[in-house]
Order: sequence, then C-alpha cells, then structure tokens
Amino acid sequence: QSSVQQTLLEADFLIRFCNTTDLSEKRGINFRYHPANPMKRGRLGERVKLESPVYRIDQTGDLVVVETVNKETYMVSSRHISRRNPILVHRMSFVHVPMGSVIKCMVYYKEKFWRKKSYCGTMVIEEEGAPIGLTLDDTKPDGTVPAIMGFILARKSRKLVSLTKEERLKRICEIYSRVLGSEEALHPVHYEEKNWCEEEYSGGCYTAYFPPGILTQFGKVLREPVGRLFFAGTETATEWSGYMEGAVQAGERAAREIMCAMGKIHLNQVWQTEPESMDVPALPFHTTFWERNLPSVGGLLRFMVVSSFLSVAAAAGFVAYKKGLLPNS
Repeated sequence: QSSVQQTLLEADFLIRFCNTTDLSEKRGINFRYHPANPMKRGRLGERVKLESPVYRIDQTGDLVVVETVNKETYMVSSRHISRRNPILVHRMSFVHVPMGSVIKCMVYYKEKFWRKKSYCGTMVIEEEGAPIGLTLDDTKPDGTVPAIMGFILARKSRKLVSLTKEERLKRICEIYSRVLGSEEALHPVHYEEKNWCEEEYSGGCYTAYFPPGILTQFGKVLREPVGRLFFAGTETATEWSGYMEGAVQAGERAAREIMCAMGKIHLNQVWQTEPESMDVPALPFHTTFWERNLPSVGGLLRFMVVSSFLSVAAAAGFVAYKKGLLPNS
C-alpha cells in the first residue's frame, strides 16, 4: 500500500522493495523517540543546534555563513573542504519531488479481540470507500495496550482530512468491525492520529516520491554536494529509505564524505555496510509447512489448467486408441 499514486518506475521499485525479508513490520521501539534527547548528539554535544531552522547559506567566500530564522548567524571555516563543480541546476529538479500523503491512526481497545478470532490484526482493505488501506497489530510485545495501527493513504488522506477527528474514528471503527466481524471494534478506549501532511518541513510521509523523468535524468546527483554543502536525509539512503534508520545511514555517509573532503579518511571508507542491529533484532515470522509450500493463487490456477488439459488429452487419446482411430505403427 503506497501513500501516493505511483508512476510505473515507482511501482517497479516497490515490487523490488517488497521482495525481501526482515521488513520493518517485524520491529518496533518501546520508547518515545525525541530528537532532542542528548544521547542522540553523542560527542558533538552543543555543536548540534536544535530548533534552529536554516533559511540562508552563503558559501561564496572563505567562510560558509549560515543564517537561521531565529536571527542567529554561524560562520563555519571551510578551508579544508575544496569546492566541487556546482550542479545546482540539476538539483533544482528535486524541488518538484513531493512527499506522500498519510494519516497514521492508532485505535486502542480494552482487549485484543481480533486474536480471539485467530486474526493477526493485519488487514489490506482495497474497498474504494474504506478510509483505511493497511493495518498492523500494534499491541506491545508483553501483550499490553492492545491497538490496531492503520494508515489513511494518498488521495483518501487528502479527502478525509476535511472530517473531524471523531468522524474519522467512527469510519475507521466501522470498517474494522466489518472486516473483523466483531462489534467490539466499534468500542475503542482511546484514539490517536498523526496527519504527516501537517508537518512544516517534511510536508508528508512516508518519503518523497519521484515524478516521471526525475530519477532517470537526475538520480545520479541525488547525493552529490553543491559546493561545500553536503546532503543527507532518508531519501538519500541506500538502505531503509523512508525510515529513521535510513536517515541515520545517510547522515553517517554525509559525515564521512566531509571527512574525506578534509583528508581525514580515504575515499573507499565513505560507503560502509551497516551491521545488523543487535539491540532491536528482527523477530521471525513462524509459518506452518503448508503456509511455506502452498502455491500462490496464480500458480494454483495455472497448475489446474495444465493438469486439466493433459488429463483431457490423455483421456481422448485412450478413447481413440480403444476405438482403433489411431494408426498402427
């Protein structure tokens, strides 16, 4: 389920993206993430400036001058970073790269009633009138705080944003009740939602998507610096693009690019493979023998068609042989 109406190239990417294992749905965090957490700053300490949006960067002189909307000015020495050929004209094309549209909806219940019916809580709802397109069971690992996490996607999110929060909840609970076949879905104990399109700087979720022609013509400059300005961000990640993990990978890569430009590390040290997280390991999906080996619907239909054809052909040949319709060899 996507937060946008895709082009063919975007659809090809999503097909390739889904053909993998250890997806994000296997993982979760048991704490509230906040970027102001001092632990996130590490050794940089107070040199990391929070709540200081930048609106102007001047790198025409020996110093890079950074100005924020808070009327603060920072002058950064760049004598160790050589200029690179400007590619700003190509980068301007990325101005036309919009974000997806998503409203994330958390419906909390008194108990996990769907599990009593042997349902896992994951729903893919393709009905045009349904507000939610995809859901996941977001109950905590210890079984507390039963919840279903759902996503209002793409044009539906832009349409339903005109409703009140209570009206959206009512529609969500009604579709859950129909799909799960339970009246309990109509009686949540709490509801939270996040309209990512209201975010001032990201303007959407999960990530940016590329209109036709952007990736094919300008994709190679996605991570290229402009002068002494280096780019990170989850959209520039090669793994976990669209996730916090992708943002971390991109930030570390950009930092190593700067260190390389300063002569502190070699070029072959810029790109590094991130190790698997031991703190948040992927939980395996336990499947039965039949779940692992049953054919897909398409495969089953093809098998039935071929089997039927061969059976009919064999029966016709046998009847023809018995009636002497086949020539003797």
